[in-house]
Amino acid sequence: MLLRVNRSNGYSAPTVQQGGGMMKRMRLKRLINALACVSCLTIPAVTNAQQAAETDGGRGDIIVTGVKNSDVAMASKAVIPTLENAQAISIVTQQMLVERGVLRLGDALAGVAGVSRNNTYGFFDGFNIRGFNASSGATYLDGLLDDTGYGTSEMSGLERVEVVKGPASGLFGQGPLSGIVNLVSKRPQDDAFLDVGFSAGSYDLMEVRADANGPLTVDGALTARLAAVYRDQDFFVHSSGQKRVFLSPSLSWKIGSRTNLTLLGRYQKDDIRPWSPTTAYGTALPNPNGPLPISLSINDTVFPAVQKNDYWNLGYVFDHQVNDAIAIHQSLRYQDFHNSWDNWLFVTGINTQDIPATATSPLIPAYSRVSRAFYGPFDENGTYFRVDTNASVRFDTGPLSHYLLAGIDYGRRRSDNSNLYDTSKPYYLDLYAPVYGTVSTHNPAVPFSTAGSRTRQLGFYVQDHIKLGGALTVTLGGRWDDASATNLSGGVASPQTTAKAFSPRAGATLALNEWASLYVNYSKSFTPQFSYRDVNQRVLPPERGVNYEGGVKIARGDGRLNGMVTLFSLTRANVATADAVLPNVYVLTGEQRTRGVEAEMAWRPGSGVELTGAYTYLDAKVTADNRLLVGSRLGSVPRHIVDVSARYTIPSGPLANLGAGAGLHHESDRAASTASAVAGATQPFILDGYVLVDGTIFYRFDDWSIQANIRNIFNERYFPTASLTRTTPGEPRTFMVTLQRHF
Repeated sequence: MLLRVNRSNGYSAPTVQQGGGMMKRMRLKRLINALACVSCLTIPAVTNAQQAAETDGGRGDIIVTGVKNSDVAMASKAVIPTLENAQAISIVTQQMLVERGVLRLGDALAGVAGVSRNNTYGFFDGFNIRGFNASSGATYLDGLLDDTGYGTSEMSGLERVEVVKGPASGLFGQGPLSGIVNLVSKRPQDDAFLDVGFSAGSYDLMEVRADANGPLTVDGALTARLAAVYRDQDFFVHSSGQKRVFLSPSLSWKIGSRTNLTLLGRYQKDDIRPWSPTTAYGTALPNPNGPLPISLSINDTVFPAVQKNDYWNLGYVFDHQVNDAIAIHQSLRYQDFHNSWDNWLFVTGINTQDIPATATSPLIPAYSRVSRAFYGPFDENGTYFRVDTNASVRFDTGPLSHYLLAGIDYGRRRSDNSNLYDTSKPYYLDLYAPVYGTVSTHNPAVPFSTAGSRTRQLGFYVQDHIKLGGALTVTLGGRWDDASATNLSGGVASPQTTAKAFSPRAGATLALNEWASLYVNYSKSFTPQFSYRDVNQRVLPPERGVNYEGGVKIARGDGRLNGMVTLFSLTRANVATADAVLPNVYVLTGEQRTRGVEAEMAWRPGSGVELTGAYTYLDAKVTADNRLLVGSRLGSVPRHIVDVSARYTIPSGPLANLGAGAGLHHESDRAASTASAVAGATQPFILDGYVLVDGTIFYRFDDWSIQANIRNIFNERYFPTASLTRTTPGEPRTFMVTLQRHF
């Protein structure tokens, strides 16, 4: 389905480059009726935050399902051009992922203003947006909330990554006030092709991948695509590594002139030997015994930690254009996940004084021996179902052009786990003379625990994008949500708890010319707090977030210059804090705020030259709390983040298509944690800022390409997040060489 944008008003109706007869229209009508019935039946038991795996729109021709379009974000759930969208949304394209040699989501987001690293226990996906944690409940796949368990998102199956900054509850429902990250899957395209690649690099990295696409019928009504990856790699910590198998099949069916159905599947299997965070002494903090190598394993290398993740999902995206004004969209996905681990050791403390020698052991110097906890076996199984259905209509009321969107989504999640966390023994490890092979299993006297959860969310949302003349747009919307949760412990279910909220949003844009506009935005978020109870054992009201922002956007029609500058103020309210007197009782006295500036730019000043830059200033602090020190900096949040890169490709001559690039990423110092107001509490230490320099060289010839990426060229020793017992080292210098063939 091909959508052509009418430049006079930014809207259009899809037209299809394919005819259909009476029988097709009759089948189509029956199918639409059936889908409408299914939607009505599933809505009371239907999915959450979908976003529109839907139509793309913007300048020129856009394939609604299948072709990437960098001008319109799918996470907006509507075909609204960038300059008319009153929200800050950054898009990381597939080309950028490939050029940077990205394997991890955190690395993909490094060039996005407002995003910084967060604690990930070493290798899980973790990040902050605008100073607040977005590691949980903020990652979406094709517009539907994703839950891969304790794992990492695979980048090779993506068309692009979209970052929505600030609360997104007005369209997506419950979630962190920081924003969301929407991963857009590769989808079938019209042309047949096959890309095969091989990569090798540091720590025995070996990767084989393929991306195959082609029509299944002569008329092109059915097209299919398969992205596949096998990766085997070690990590920089001793006795750690990962093997991954990833498959992402998709099938697109052009049912008629105005209807498209795309089936999307995904399978991921990880066999991991995870590493554990280390102590701050000797890494982020001085140690009288000297610095520790970041390759030191806290786990037992003879009996290493093991983790297995199995994850698959299956769903579809359905789009139907009723006429030039009315469109219907539905996204649905079912997920099944299984996570397990064992033999995982975590630091719990360190000896702060010398331990005298005995008849059987020598003197143990202070800060040389850590105690550890044994985590595992842990085993979790679960399922996740989500569906989102919406309709849009375009109409005029006098001088106003309306683009009205209304939808309903539903989600339910079930998970059950058995767990063992053993602190019955100290499981000592000498940091400077480690002896491994001593911890093969947990203490058999420690019992298992079992737990589970059942969650549900139903949301209704509406949005009207109103255009007055050729310069001014106003967007008004809101969403009503009803969420519930039941927790299980030892097989016994707790009473169901519920949370209801309304999340409004409003914004406006004013075109300065055809490639620049001003915008303002107001939005709210909500996050249920089912695990916190007041003095009467009632569940606390949801946490709320409020965002005010404004700025300027630039998007030239020729794509040579794009960017935005944003000023924002984001307040996290209704934060649950522990009662100052009563144990296990919480009150709503907490409030935290970030204010800042974000600037992003992508510029192609001449043939073969590409420049990008991003800068963030964050003033993040506690404004009210019972336990945290009011006025203190929020932990793990730098004040300044800078990311710049340059890339040059020789455009012609005997060395045509030979090129090189370089990038620099800087994050300033930060408090390791948020300061406590409790008397006698340990105050946070400061983590040093760091600068990382990356480089690449590449050459394309005929249908072949070869590329070499070096990350952290100067082998900077840095620690993005830390606490006394959970300090995460940054990755040292690594390289990766990729050879690819296009058929």
